[in-house]
Amino acid sequence: FHFLPCATRSCEETRQDVIFGLGDVRNPAHSPCPGNAPSFAMTQQEQNEFGESLESAQAWMQAVQERLKVNDNTQGPRTALEARLRETESIYESEPEGRMKMDVVLVAAEALLQSGDEGTKQETLTKLKRVKDLWEETSTYIVHCHSRIEWVWLHWSEYLKAYEEFEIWLRKMRLALEPDLELQLGVKEKLWQLDHHRVLLSDVHNQNVFLGRLVDEAASLYSRTEDPSVGEQVQENLKTTYQEISVKAQERVTLLQKVAEEHQLYQSHRNEFYAWLYSKAEELNCCHEIEDTEDKLKTLQEFYESVNSEEKTLQHIDGLAETVKASTSPLGAEKIAEDVEQLRRTWESLRQRCTQDQGTVWDRLNSKTEFTARAGQLRSDITKLRKLLQKLNGELEIKDGERNEEQMLAMWKKYTSTRMTLATEESCVERLKAQLKELFKFSQDAKPLSEEVVAVEKEYKSVKGRAFRLSTETEAGLRQVLQDPLREFNHWKLMASKILDSSSEDTEFCVLSLQLQSIEVKKSHMHYSPERHNMLCNSV
Repeated sequence: FHFLPCATRSCEETRQDVIFGLGDVRNPAHSPCPGNAPSFAMTQQEQNEFGESLESAQAWMQAVQERLKVNDNTQGPRTALEARLRETESIYESEPEGRMKMDVVLVAAEALLQSGDEGTKQETLTKLKRVKDLWEETSTYIVHCHSRIEWVWLHWSEYLKAYEEFEIWLRKMRLALEPDLELQLGVKEKLWQLDHHRVLLSDVHNQNVFLGRLVDEAASLYSRTEDPSVGEQVQENLKTTYQEISVKAQERVTLLQKVAEEHQLYQSHRNEFYAWLYSKAEELNCCHEIEDTEDKLKTLQEFYESVNSEEKTLQHIDGLAETVKASTSPLGAEKIAEDVEQLRRTWESLRQRCTQDQGTVWDRLNSKTEFTARAGQLRSDITKLRKLLQKLNGELEIKDGERNEEQMLAMWKKYTSTRMTLATEESCVERLKAQLKELFKFSQDAKPLSEEVVAVEKEYKSVKGRAFRLSTETEAGLRQVLQDPLREFNHWKLMASKILDSSSEDTEFCVLSLQLQSIEVKKSHMHYSPERHNMLCNSV
């Protein structure tokens, strides 16, 4: 506010004393009259002029003072104050009129003082002093009354202007603080948002001084005007509204600061964990330079325990990430989730590398023992398979000579059984090959075992091929034994049907008898027996 000082302006000293030489009148020795000759003559006209001018001046001053008394009041609404201001302004502007009346009085008094006797002079001086005192009082009252009302008016105008500015600021702050906080993408955006609301809060704090001055001005105006528009209720409303905005702005800053600090804390832990992972990766690389196997294994075990113990730290970072995602935009939350997942993958990869390196060292440390054990197991399996193959091969031995149908059937069943046994042992051969393949991973020489596996595989294939051949040949022989009598029977059946058909035309008994004997002879020479055929078929 531009507070206006209470202007005080006293009446001018009686410049008429200087102009008209009233001081010289009091001292006749310095009278400006020609020849310094005192004049004691005073006309009735001069007395009347002095009296009339004195009465006019006094009446004017009394009327002005009455008007001033009526308007000398700052209490009430602003409209009333404005009316009083216009009235006192009018009075203030009429001051030259009063000054002119005083000039007329001074001129009339000068004439009396020059021409009157001592008694008249003394009386004139007394009246003149009284009217000059009254003029001084009136002119001072004019200035003071008008200045006082004008001061209140100007201050009220300045207050209203400031109040309007404050209201505009309040509306602007409400618009800025009313919407919900927008979720931000990352910590940089969150810090920008925090800085913006800190600026708003700083503005709120700065306005506190302005509010204090505004409230003080309202209190000052109320003490002079007692108008409710600047009363205590208005002052309290201003304070309450400002306090609500201040609290809201402070809450926003506190919340955003908490959100930003949580994100910064998450990033700090995440960066520290990444730095730790990188240092551990370098440490793991250095472990490979250790030559002693036992020392390397011990170092790797300690390294693994160190890495594995940090799972709690990773879980803590997961918890921080969940908290941060709740106050982050969807896209930002998705990036945080991916970042945490990548962090976990990196940690698991380091742990897996350590496990693999441990396994490699363990393999190296135990390779000879394990190779010996596996090689022994492989040799045992080879021996077992070779014995089985020798047994099966012995069962495939055949004796020369004629074989009847039952013998052929028994041989075919044995060969088939051998084939089935060999088929089940095929997985054993594959297992031997797999065992040999595993042995090749060791640094020891597995070539002798490889030759044994190749040899037993060849033996297996030989026995298997022989069993297949014998089984196939026996099956073919059986098929021949079964199919030749059947074809002979079908031929006999066809011939008997033809003989019987032709005999139906012959009625002589001897002819029929001969034909039947022919059929019987043919039948007796056949090897086919339906009962035997059915038995063999069922056995097959």
